[in-house]
Amino acid sequence: MIKGIFKTVIYYVIGLGLAGISYLITGEVYVHGPGLHHALIIFTFIGGLLWLLGSVLKYFTPERSDGLKGIILTNLIMILAFVAFMTYIIRSETSDNFADTETDKLIIKESGDTTTVYYHKNIVYYKIGDSVKLNFIDSVKLGLKEE
Repeated sequence: MIKGIFKTVIYYVIGLGLAGISYLITGEVYVHGPGLHHALIIFTFIGGLLWLLGSVLKYFTPERSDGLKGIILTNLIMILAFVAFMTYIIRSETSDNFADTETDKLIIKESGDTTTVYYHKNIVYYKIGDSVKLNFIDSVKLGLKEE
């Protein structure tokens, strides 16, 4: 059973680790749709669900092994945790308090002829003199509400 748990944990560490690395490299390139890291997470959990279904079917055959119990248990816990987490995220985003955080502010800093705009501590606009060097302001998803 320990061997099955170990195999399954390694699978999720690799899948979610690759998603984390892809997020660190690319960040949120396009805020209006899922990024590469989202696809890696989804594929990891779809693969885990298929592995769980295959393990359950194999468990009820004469080829049953002790490692299958660990694989089934760990995959079941991970899938249920994923579903619970996604349900929590979806339900919390639909609340009215989505834009009430202090971090949903644009911070504009001007120094001489340089203008820098920050959002969530990231530079989204950078202008020196008349030249705009960086402009991600159209890609920023603002959670603003009218007062």
